[in-house]
Formats: sequence, C-alpha cells, structure tokens
Amino acid sequence: MTDAHANGNKTARSAIEYRHGRGDEKGEYFRENERNRLTMGLRDVRDMCCKYNNLSEHPMNTKRLTAVMDRLTDHTVLGELLAPVGDALARVRKPDANTSVLSMFDFIGLGVLRHLQGMHTLREQLQSLLHLAPAQAPEPPLARSTWSDALCSARRRTVVTETIPALLGEARTVLPDRLAGFTELGKRPVYAMDGTYQKESAHYHRRTPRQGGRDNPKGHALLSFYDLRLGCPADVHIDTRSRHETKLLRDYDESPQAMTRHNQALWLVDRAFIDAPFWDQKKRRLGITMITRMKKSLIIDSSESLAVTPSPVNEGVVKDQGILLRSSREPWRLITLRTRRGTQVEFLTNEFSLEPGLIAFLYSRRWEQEKCFDTWKNDFSQAKAWGKSSVAIGNQVRLAIITSVLVAMLVHRKMGRHGIVDDKALRKQDRRHHCVTDGTDRPDWTAPLFRFTSKVSRQVLRFFKHCFLESPSQALYDSQLRPMLQAYL
Repeated sequence: MTDAHANGNKTARSAIEYRHGRGDEKGEYFRENERNRLTMGLRDVRDMCCKYNNLSEHPMNTKRLTAVMDRLTDHTVLGELLAPVGDALARVRKPDANTSVLSMFDFIGLGVLRHLQGMHTLREQLQSLLHLAPAQAPEPPLARSTWSDALCSARRRTVVTETIPALLGEARTVLPDRLAGFTELGKRPVYAMDGTYQKESAHYHRRTPRQGGRDNPKGHALLSFYDLRLGCPADVHIDTRSRHETKLLRDYDESPQAMTRHNQALWLVDRAFIDAPFWDQKKRRLGITMITRMKKSLIIDSSESLAVTPSPVNEGVVKDQGILLRSSREPWRLITLRTRRGTQVEFLTNEFSLEPGLIAFLYSRRWEQEKCFDTWKNDFSQAKAWGKSSVAIGNQVRLAIITSVLVAMLVHRKMGRHGIVDDKALRKQDRRHHCVTDGTDRPDWTAPLFRFTSKVSRQVLRFFKHCFLESPSQALYDSQLRPMLQAYL
C-alpha cells in the first residue's frame, strides 16, 4: 500500500467518524457544524476510490457519473444514510475491487438506492440516473454493461461481504440491545435462521430436475441469518440447486466466517432445520444451542420430568421434560406450553439453562426473520434476482442486508435518541394483545421487557424512497419522519 493510499484511508476515516455520544456528555449526534464535515468525508471516500481506479482514462463517462453521484450523496438524506458505508470501506481497504469506472462506494450506493426505490429492472434505474444527469444526452451516465459486470464481480462480492461485519459492528454501538432486559441470557448471541426463495431473473435459463437439471423449482434458495439483539439481518447463503435446508446449513457451516461458528450462540430455527447430530456437535464444541418446534416424526426413547419453577415467566408451561432422541446421543428437552388461546405447543431444545417460559418466548421472536423477508420482497426489489449468476444473486441479497442495517441506524439516530419509536405499531400490538378474538400469544410478563416492533414500518421506508434527495436537516426528519412513526396515514 502506498503512503498516499494509507493517508487517504486515514483522512476518510477521520472525515466520516461519527459522534455516537463518545466524548459528548449530551450525546448529541450530527450537529450542524459536523454536517459539512460529513459531506466532505463522503467526497473524500469517493475521490479516493476514483484516484486509485484511474478514472481519468474515462473522462466522458466518469464526469457525468461523478456529477450524478454528487447530486445523490452531497448533503442529502441518501448521503447521510450511506455515510457508514464510507467508514466501513475505509476499514476494509480493498480498492482493487473497484473497476475503472464505478467505485465501490458508488456501487453500494446505487444498490442501496435501488432497494429503497423498489426498482425491479436495471433499465428503470439507469433511466432514473439519466434524468438526474445535468447534461442532455441520450445515454445514461452509467452503462448497463458496467453495472451488470460490477454486479457479477467476485472481487466486489468479497468487499461487500467484508463490509457487512464492519457495518454490524457500528450498528452495535448505535442500536439498543433488544434482549438486554432478559438478564438470564447474559451477552450470548441470539440468532434466527430461515430459508426463502427468490424468482430467477428473466435471463436465467433454469433447468429443474424435471428438465434434467438440478435447479430448485421454487427459485433460488436464500438461507438468511438474523441478529435478534440488533433486529437486523446479518448474513446470507445462496444456492440455486434443489436441496434440503439442512444440507444448505451444513454447506454454510463449512465457511470459517459462518455465524454458526459463534461461541455460545442461541439459535431459533423452524422444524426444517432439525438435524440432531449437527446440533449435538455444535453444543459439544462451541456451546451452541437451538430452539425449535417438536416434530412428530422424531422418536423419543425415554423421558423424565423436570421441575418447573412457579413464576410469571413460566406462565402457561404445562410440563418440562428431559428426553433422549433416537437420532441423538445427547440429552434434549421437550417443553409443553398452553397458549393464551388454549392451544398446546411443544418446543424442542438442547438448552437447559433457561426457564421453559423464556424459551417459548424467544422462539416466538423468530417471527422477526419472517418480517425481514416481507420487507425484502414487498418493499425492496428482492423478490426477483437482478442477475443470473450466483455472484450477482449474492451481491443483490447482501446489498439488501446493508440497506436494512443503514435504515435501522439512521432512524434510531434521528428519532430513537429522542425516545421516539414506532408508536403506531406498538399501539396496534397492544390492541391485539388484549383482544379476546384475535389476541397474540405473547405472555404479559414480557411487556415491560420487550417493546420493539418486528420490522421497519412501510411508511418509514416510503420516506427514504421519496425524500432521498432532500437536505438532511433535523427539521426534515421532525416534519416528515416523526409523523410516520406516530400515526398511520
């Protein structure tokens, strides 16, 4: 690395550094005298990327593209949203992943914008850039082939993959710990995992088993991983083949960076991921445990009753049993719970240190993963693949993860520090909780410990969709974003 490059990274890190209350007793973020520094920081990051990509070799394309990106990110809501990306890229330090035209920062920025706007086709996004270009020309400032090649770049996938942990680390300093009220968990990571499917792109030539191939008839398989403490997606595994979810899980686990290798983690999974030998091994080696629903096909060789502590936490617990499964060599636990509606539900877990009522509640929070899929497919442009290669599919989904984390961080910075949350969703939650005919099964003891919504409101996402070019003043957030968090339109 050259000295100039090192100094550029240092400057970028300094310019984009945030004031998360560190050294500020009042905990004020983004004061007016820092907004100019933030804007200049984004310019420094983008200029640094351009410098080391020899953008001068393409003066015509890059001049118009630079003008458009300046319009999108200089002192705008989108620029403030993307600011943590510049900081994360400076720490990743992989400028060689950029091409000669499109910098890594611009690539991520355009991907985030496409998700926020819900644009399903590349032509639609390129036309939107054409309307932003100051010059009157029939060609957009960014060629379709340039964006497509960038999306299919394995080098870019590496950088995007490494950028996500950096953003999540930043998010942990900003977002509240949603499970902080459950002291029994300590600091253990709590993750949810689930699979979904994505439609193939129009250019994808599928070959299902019926057609003599191995493609999944439902579409591309996305195995997504969700951090319950942050309330954000954290990783993804992609496969185009027709395979069972347990095999996808084992493939993902082979990666050294897999979240399934995190020590003492607690996993919330559905019955499709019941693989007793896999979870037995995880518990022995790393202290990892899981919670799921009981499966009728599982054979129990023996069982013994476990004592249930009489406390509000164990409200509705009918029985707690230690069991031995025929498919496992380790002890397991079967918990039977009677819900508020009178239905009996059985939970299977190899976690013995937590109260049975808490185990049942934690499993219910797996719903947040499902709501994340809802956001991706109905609000972001994630329902259909942008490209036909596995690299393109992976980059698309990881850009959706980045978008989710950035939105959560900015909403909390602008509103959460004032104690403003998604009140309308919480009020709706309370009404359902006390409704006799359509009540939830959430126990009363959890109400003071967990006051969080399952997803970002659609109205909040529409704010970013329509106001991304506005100046990011606090007055804008107070007048446009605050009402979206307090009342339905």
